[in-house]
Amino acid sequence: MKTKKFIVITYLFLFNLICIFSATSMQQLENWQLFVQKSPQQVFELVDANKLPDFEISSTGYWNNLLDNPNKVKYGCYRTVISGLDPSKKYAILQKDSPKTSCAVYVNRKLFVQVGDPFEILKKQPESGSHSIIQPISFEFYPDSNGYAEIIYFIANYFYRKSGLNDTVFFGPAEIFSNNSYISLYAVICGALIFIGLLCLFQFIINRNRKEYLYLGLTSIVLALRISTNGLCLLSIIIPDLPAEIKFKIEYLAMWVVPVCVTQMLHAIYPTKRLKLFKNILIMAVFLLGWASLLLPAYYTNRFIPVLQYSMILVCIYVLAFSIYNLISKKRYAFYNFLSYLFVIIGALIDVLISKGARGFTVSLLPFFLVVFVVIQILMFVKIQNDIYKQTLESSNKLQLLNEAYFRFVPREFIELLNKDSVINTNAGDYQEITMTIMFCKVTIVCEEEAAGHEQESLNEHFVVFTEYLKKVMPVIQNHNGFVSKILSGGFMALFPKSELDAIKAAFEIERDFSYEEHSIKSWIGLNYGKMIIGTVGEENRLDDTVISDTVNTAARIESVCEKLKKPILISQEIENNLVELNGEEIKDLGIEFVKLEEIFVKGKEKPLQLYEVMKNERI
Repeated sequence: MKTKKFIVITYLFLFNLICIFSATSMQQLENWQLFVQKSPQQVFELVDANKLPDFEISSTGYWNNLLDNPNKVKYGCYRTVISGLDPSKKYAILQKDSPKTSCAVYVNRKLFVQVGDPFEILKKQPESGSHSIIQPISFEFYPDSNGYAEIIYFIANYFYRKSGLNDTVFFGPAEIFSNNSYISLYAVICGALIFIGLLCLFQFIINRNRKEYLYLGLTSIVLALRISTNGLCLLSIIIPDLPAEIKFKIEYLAMWVVPVCVTQMLHAIYPTKRLKLFKNILIMAVFLLGWASLLLPAYYTNRFIPVLQYSMILVCIYVLAFSIYNLISKKRYAFYNFLSYLFVIIGALIDVLISKGARGFTVSLLPFFLVVFVVIQILMFVKIQNDIYKQTLESSNKLQLLNEAYFRFVPREFIELLNKDSVINTNAGDYQEITMTIMFCKVTIVCEEEAAGHEQESLNEHFVVFTEYLKKVMPVIQNHNGFVSKILSGGFMALFPKSELDAIKAAFEIERDFSYEEHSIKSWIGLNYGKMIIGTVGEENRLDDTVISDTVNTAARIESVCEKLKKPILISQEIENNLVELNGEEIKDLGIEFVKLEEIFVKGKEKPLQLYEVMKNERI
């Protein structure tokens, strides 16, 4: 199992490495000119007049970093020139995110792409940011006959706190872009995250106690939304006219939902009281900031981003420190947590390098590392689930063995008569009133040591012989739908819930003379029928089963008459009436008869008992 998990993690790591170095054939456009508060037409005129731009920059970036008062700048143009191209060859431009919050792209002064409506901002009283849309930019073009291509980005910012050509612009032969299907790859990643998220939520619905599945499910879905609105902005492909305000709010969900869920998930796996207060304060602060960013207008929402970023960094430090602590403390599954968060950190660092203009990367690689994070978490949950299953199975086996051990002292049939499925569910005072047949049996054992006068040796022999006797008798009773409820001194008490005839059949088999080695055993059996209360008595730490009724006492007295009169099997008047009335034909087939005895007084009874001896009918 460990080897399989190692192989899965290794494959995921190699997959990320392949993604990192898969697009070195594309190049980033550099050496841009920035014209502040200038329209495309104005830029055309300035360039034709050989006028200098406001700024010259080596790579893309927000113009806020260049201006003294960036809040007053609402639009501008970025210009770069590519020369030495093959006029007969098709080239392409790729940008994973269009500039905030709308733009138009010109090639050789011809409009190729427009995202949103940046021209609305040129009006004296422009409308609100409803013209803002953000989505990937990808288009193909031919250079002019001289192999020359002039690229101009016209960018308008209606509400965002920063603007400019912030995202890297990639350029290369068109076939390179067509062979690198990043949109399809990102779609697969988002689909995988959503599938994993829904699977985790389903697991939580099945078992509400496993809250870590809820948190991982929400994390996976929110990460999928983040990937689909950031980078290549897959959501804008599905919804082309998705307003930028909604896109930003969906994108920002990951900045507060994921930290909250990851922290809660970690504490669900490793609950601790020491950090509970700090954790709750931290989560509540992030949660309130997140809701504020979700509910406020977009103009204010994006100004919450720095605060959300700092809070997210704080949560990341806390989560990483807690994971390292668990790893050092050698807590179970700590390695999975540490490894998954390490992948996220590596992905985030690479993403920062990309945002700073690192060469060789065409798209953000963080989504790939996020998939690895979720997969490792899933592997950890599978491990936890497997361990829980093993523990449950082990506990179930122990419980079953414990039940079996209890049933050696308290008969299973007795528990079933109480309508209980287990001894564990039985409490002191549980009882049922049942009408059935009860058997009292006393045995006489004749031992040679007793005859020789060796009292202690005789007691030992009595115990051994009585034990062997019970080994033979108890299966007989079970075969006739009865069970031994109590083992008495030199005898036992048995119950027959189904039929009086069961007790009669068992009595005849028991009554046969048993012998063990050189010892003879004689059984005396008294049977009675009537209502009785069976139940458990005692207290929580000491329970015993009992049968209480005058029917029980009478059966014991009938057995004593057996010994006195030397009659092997005696039954009460109630049993004789029931058997003759209900089972007359079957009694004849068994070849037994009931011999009526004279009424006899017994201890504890004011009136004499009418008893019957059960005998084999010798005439049959």
